[in-house]
Amino acid sequence: MKGIAICFIVMLILQLATPFWWWTMLVPFLFGMLGATSAWQGARTGMFSAGLLWLSAGLFYWLTASQIIAARVAKMLGERFEVESVILVFALTTMVAALAGGASAATGFWGRELSAVKTNRA
Repeated sequence: MKGIAICFIVMLILQLATPFWWWTMLVPFLFGMLGATSAWQGARTGMFSAGLLWLSAGLFYWLTASQIIAARVAKMLGERFEVESVILVFALTTMVAALAGGASAATGFWGRELSAVKTNRA
C-alpha cells in the first residue's frame, strides 16, 4: 500500500511539473527495479498507481470543463463498439494506464533479477 501511495504521489508531482505522459511507465519501472519484492507485487503497485492517476486525472478534467471532449471521444468509440458512454472512455483510459504501469513495474523487477543473475555468474 505504501508503494502505491509513493508511486502515485511521485507520478502526480511529475505529471503536474512536466508535460510528459510517460511518467506512468518510468516511475513504476523504477519502483519495480528498486523496491519490489516480487514481480506480482511490482505489477500490482504499478497497475493501481498508474490506473488511479489516470482515472483521477480524467475525472478531474471531466468535472472541470472537458465534458464536451469526453462526449466526442465517447461518440467516436460508440461508432466502433456501439456503446456511447463516457464511462467506457474512463474505463479504457484506466485500463491502458494500469496495463502500462503494471508491465513496466514487472519489467523493472525482472531486469533487476536478470542483472543479479548475470553478476552472480561472473
